[in-house]
Amino acid sequence: MVRQYIPEQNDIVWLDFEPVKGKEIGKYRPALVLSSKAYNHASGLLICCPISTSIRGQKTEIPVNNLEQLSVVASNLMQTLSWKERKVKFINKAEKNVFEKVILSLIPIIGADKVIENHLEQ
Repeated sequence: MVRQYIPEQNDIVWLDFEPVKGKEIGKYRPALVLSSKAYNHASGLLICCPISTSIRGQKTEIPVNNLEQLSVVASNLMQTLSWKERKVKFINKAEKNVFEKVILSLIPIIGADKVIENHLEQ
């Protein structure tokens, strides 16, 4: 019996982002997995950010240098998707500090900087 690959945090995977709505990134493309293997296994979902070769220089773009082409993680486009239904396939582990930079860029986007600040003041 072939063991099914279960995505884990910091994996770069191929994932089908179709269908899209609005300004979402589509196509079958790489993505950085943010959620843990335990969550992914239990839920059949993963939390990820798409990776693109279209580099625009935005603060929310985190460079990835260990793919065939220079690419960026689009941290402002975080999504929860079914990895089982979206043809997930392992590519590589993200290089050192990419995951951390993505998480740090998400903090102000979701307003967590204010939550952290308020928590530290208590």
